[in-house]
Amino acid sequence: MTDLPASPPPPYPPYPPPPLSLVAVRASRKWLGPRGGWWIFLGMTAFWLFNVLFDQLVDHNVGLSPNSLVLGGFGMTAALIYTLAYRLKPSDGISVVRLILAFLFGGLLATELAVLIEAPLVDVVLRSNPNAELITRSLAGIIEEACKIIAVVIAARGLTTRTARSGLFLGGAVGLGFAAFEDMKYAAAALTDTLVGHSPLLSIITTTFGRDLIGPLEHPVMTALLASVLFAATRNGRFRITWRVVIAYLAIAAVHGLIDALPTLLVPVVGNQNVANGLGATLDILIALGSGVVWLVYSRRLNRRILGAQTIPVLPSAEPPGA
Repeated sequence: MTDLPASPPPPYPPYPPPPLSLVAVRASRKWLGPRGGWWIFLGMTAFWLFNVLFDQLVDHNVGLSPNSLVLGGFGMTAALIYTLAYRLKPSDGISVVRLILAFLFGGLLATELAVLIEAPLVDVVLRSNPNAELITRSLAGIIEEACKIIAVVIAARGLTTRTARSGLFLGGAVGLGFAAFEDMKYAAAALTDTLVGHSPLLSIITTTFGRDLIGPLEHPVMTALLASVLFAATRNGRFRITWRVVIAYLAIAAVHGLIDALPTLLVPVVGNQNVANGLGATLDILIALGSGVVWLVYSRRLNRRILGAQTIPVLPSAEPPGA
């Protein structure tokens, strides 16, 4: 009996293909999600308010507990640091650990440097000039912006990617750290503030909330813009002091000094310290909002420029030979 020839394999598998799932695969959640900063801010604010109320109403403590100081100073800034870390890209070359270290130690270093310079300067000016308060407030921008950019340069040590975008992130982190430690100082000083009635509780709450509202638009924005200009001037891994960097520093220091000096400048105009403080605070908010708009426009243009540089041009298809 002769063997029959083997039949050819079927053109298709003998089993039906697996059914396609109509359920979309959900992407894994990154940390707390894009709105995690709001959860951090709301949670820390709730704990801060509970601690402040307990200190003043239950414990009858004249001062503030360490928990109240830390939560009040780091509530908004911790939320914004989370947002910065969430928006980091691998091309930025900045790790989350470096960003947090720049926030904590960079902000602390800048604050300590500013104190070491401002304290003796204020002492000298108070002894030699009747307009000491106006002078010291005006010089705050020059001193503090220099201290913060020094901290940014130290935080960038070993960073291989130094672009305008990475400068925004690292400068913003140092500025947020500076704002956090400074807010703790103002919260403690608010206990002796008699401009908002005679209630220490009301003074603490208004001071902390007021600085939380405009704080993210002052130190972080100004330091981020200056650091971005400095990083953009980097050549061969080395920072350079170009005319753009000098102009950016002088402009940012002038705006910073104006924000601090406005209440003192307005006293001779309005003739009342309380009215000058209120009007100065209103103008400070407007200037801070303007700084935020400048940062927003600058960052958007920078992102568009980066996306434009990364766009691969589409070449026309070659015609077949003999066409």
